[in-house]
Amino acid sequence: MAVRYEQQGDVAVITLDRPEVYNAIDRRLAFELVEAIERAGEEARAAVVTGAGKAFCAGADLAMFGEAIDTGQLDLATHLVEVFHPVIEGMLDAQVPTIAAINGVVAGAGMGIALASDLRVISTDAYFVSAFIGIGLVPDSGSTWFLPQLVGLSRAMDLTLTNRRVPADEALRIGLVHRLEESDDLLARALEWAGELADGPTTAYVATRKLLRDAAGSDFATALRAEKEMQGLLGGSPENREGVRAFLEKRKPDFRASEELDLSEEPT
Repeated sequence: MAVRYEQQGDVAVITLDRPEVYNAIDRRLAFELVEAIERAGEEARAAVVTGAGKAFCAGADLAMFGEAIDTGQLDLATHLVEVFHPVIEGMLDAQVPTIAAINGVVAGAGMGIALASDLRVISTDAYFVSAFIGIGLVPDSGSTWFLPQLVGLSRAMDLTLTNRRVPADEALRIGLVHRLEESDDLLARALEWAGELADGPTTAYVATRKLLRDAAGSDFATALRAEKEMQGLLGGSPENREGVRAFLEKRKPDFRASEELDLSEEPT
């Protein structure tokens, strides 16, 4: 197994488990990660994605390209479509909120996995590095979209063109991550955070993620229409009714007891 799936209460813990190659992505890891994210959507209410050993994810496992690199026959576009894009799309389509617990280096396509997570917490000794330019490639796995959205175009240029390491404290300061924790406390804090999310309205979390990401590529009028359609869908839902009742009764809502809508088939 290249990915371990465990569940702690209502929180799925998904661990990239190829520590001998810094959790580099090959076909097996990609396939198992997509499966784990789908499983979390069926069995859990939140998910934490982390890495085994010293790395979160070092990007693509170049060994899977074999001799194609040396012979000039590498069809990297096909690899992206078959291996890497399904992983990022799976993260974006997760039916539960996701947290990346970044325990070590996150590089290359690994950045796509981290940045596709809804929320990110990083250990003090971890760092980001784009890495693509160092091997004569452009950023992929969603990095060209995520980075400008998160840190702005100017900083995205800096991080990708210089290929420099971004230490944990800078990653927090510029908005690549949301929280910073000591390495020994990282997973526990991530699980605690995920547990808080698990108490919340899962359907509304997923819908909010969708609206925010769609709005980043649309105009204001389109965003307003999308908000209207989603509110029309969620208004009067079990989660909405419980939230309103709890507000009026001055108590904490019990969203776990409410039914959830399936938003996976909803139009943008």
